[in-house]
Amino acid sequence: MLNSYPLLLVIYNELEIAHNQQEQQECLHSVMQSEISDVRVLNKQGDYLNLQGIACPALSGEQLALLVTAYLLNEGQCCLGKIKTLSTTQAFDLLGL
Repeated sequence: MLNSYPLLLVIYNELEIAHNQQEQQECLHSVMQSEISDVRVLNKQGDYLNLQGIACPALSGEQLALLVTAYLLNEGQCCLGKIKTLSTTQAFDLLGL
């Protein structure tokens, strides 16, 4: 469900957040056409999809934790060192979504 916002987008192995379709398009603006198929989208229901809405391989809890903590560190959060693994629900909660 790509129309169910907010969405977490994994672009170039970094996390982006889209609260609506306009933000999603803004996140994708710099993605090269040849790499658009590599973008993964995670919705609150825990579905990992590509931009065509087709299921794609899920990230492990460890991979998701690395992306979320890196995002939060870039936003100025601290004390994230103990986070080693996250479920989808935990990731959205930690991001305040």
